[in-house]
Amino acid sequence: MHIRSIVLTSLFAALIAAGAYIAIPLAPVPITLQTLFVITAGLLGGRRIGTASVGIYLAAGAIGLPVFSGGTGGIAHLVGPTGGFIFGWLLSAFLAGLFSDLARKIMHAQKDPEAGAEHQHSRSVMLLLILGSLTAAVSVYVTGLPWLKYAVDLSWQKTFAVGMIPFIPGDLLKAAAGVAIARVFIRRIDTFLDTEGAR
Repeated sequence: MHIRSIVLTSLFAALIAAGAYIAIPLAPVPITLQTLFVITAGLLGGRRIGTASVGIYLAAGAIGLPVFSGGTGGIAHLVGPTGGFIFGWLLSAFLAGLFSDLARKIMHAQKDPEAGAEHQHSRSVMLLLILGSLTAAVSVYVTGLPWLKYAVDLSWQKTFAVGMIPFIPGDLLKAAAGVAIARVFIRRIDTFLDTEGAR
């Protein structure tokens, strides 16, 4: 990776870690801002930088740095009730980045000289960012819920009650915030990376 890609990857990893300290302590799964930063990492960095950011975060936590919710760290946290959600951030960042990379292809495509083409491209980019953000937010449950069910020995009804339903409004807000942030900064991030050929 080029130096600017490394800088962005490290920055996003640090933001994901910082998000753990902005939390509402619900049991067994706390509400944090980490999902927002995971989605943002994917939307702004693309699937490569976004996934690498989460990977660095996971590695930091695995070796014991206090980057998980509650200022904790270590392997025990990764295999606990919230482990499936934490590992699910890899998929979340990848999916957000995948849609973001598709949006970037449209952004970088040669402008159509026909009237209204640029506006159409802008709408397509926005749609892809929205789809990427929503898909990323929902994908966390794919690994998080089964892991929670078997880690705590819950029924599926109880698993949904404690592991998904309380988080849906917040996740929708985080997805919307991720799109808003990406809309403002995605072109600036592209310029920052392309200056050094970091893509």
